[in-house]
Amino acid sequence: MSRSTPVSFDIASIKASGSLIAVGLNADGSVQVPADYKQAGWYQKGPAPGEQGSAVILGHVDSYQGEGVFFLLKKVKPGDMIDVKRADNKTAHFKVTDVRMYEKTGFPDQLVFGPRGGATLQVVTCGGEFNQTTKSYMSNVVVFSSLDSVT
Repeated sequence: MSRSTPVSFDIASIKASGSLIAVGLNADGSVQVPADYKQAGWYQKGPAPGEQGSAVILGHVDSYQGEGVFFLLKKVKPGDMIDVKRADNKTAHFKVTDVRMYEKTGFPDQLVFGPRGGATLQVVTCGGEFNQTTKSYMSNVVVFSSLDSVT
């Protein structure tokens, strides 16, 4: 598929859906996440969902205010579908291939953001143990998927 801005996503198996905003990099080189815990973001410095390469969508698991956009992401299973509607009125349908958790100190940047062959989509949120001192999770949940079809 050619490049087109993704506008919304749907993960029916966990009843997660919503609009997408573009995110980039923070001043320290880390990847931005949406300020709103109920909003998902597409990493615009990488491929768009459906393009060759690794597209990435990020969002919060929760906040002190409640459940975040990807609160149930860790419950996604291989074979589940992730649909991404794009500005060109096409929908890219991705089939989940794997769900993994990585400690933030050993996060596999290249595996998540680097090319993995074909058109892939990784969805990332926080998970694992919550550190009360730093007020953040110690790990990230990553859902890996590959383009299955386009409508």
